[in-house]
Amino acid sequence: MTSRTYRSTVRDRAAAATRTAILDTAEALFAEHGYARITIKRIAEEADVAQGTVYAAFGSKPALVTALTERAADDSGIGEVLTAIEAAATGDEVVRLVVRSINDLVRRRRHTMTALFDAATVDQGVAALLDRIRQLERERFGLVAARLEQLGALRPGVTAGNTVRVLEYFVTPPSWFRMLEIGWDWEEACVFLTDAVCAAVLLKV
Repeated sequence: MTSRTYRSTVRDRAAAATRTAILDTAEALFAEHGYARITIKRIAEEADVAQGTVYAAFGSKPALVTALTERAADDSGIGEVLTAIEAAATGDEVVRLVVRSINDLVRRRRHTMTALFDAATVDQGVAALLDRIRQLERERFGLVAARLEQLGALRPGVTAGNTVRVLEYFVTPPSWFRMLEIGWDWEEACVFLTDAVCAAVLLKV
């Protein structure tokens, strides 16, 4: 019984390592060459596995993008920042936490995000996945807006709904990518976007 359990554990670990290698390879290739140009065959070759292994583990290119996105969604930093926001005492602190956490997340997961946005332009299933992710973003921004409202930190006339739209405009991944594209570095962009969101929604003290 012990030997059988050990062999099963070893197989599980090997399968997990293979799955990770395939995902890492697909992420890098999609980001560098574009989703449409990369085939399952190329991913298998670069990951040093058989094509059948990729199909057995994931089934298709869209499923690979879904798996990459799910891996990014499990990022522990998301839950941690939501907890920190609940403990924040001022609107400035809330905004700094939000912008910094998204900066860190986009930096860590930018290749996955690039693959997701690229794939969504050519695959309806991935486009639907992107829509769900944007809805989840909107819901999380709603929690941020509610906390700012609770703290009495919003400017007169600025509603929670306005605040969600400001956050969507300034700090979702496409905003970061555009700022990098036109020459900002990560830290400069973080400072600028923090100031921009504060100016747009917060009560001046």
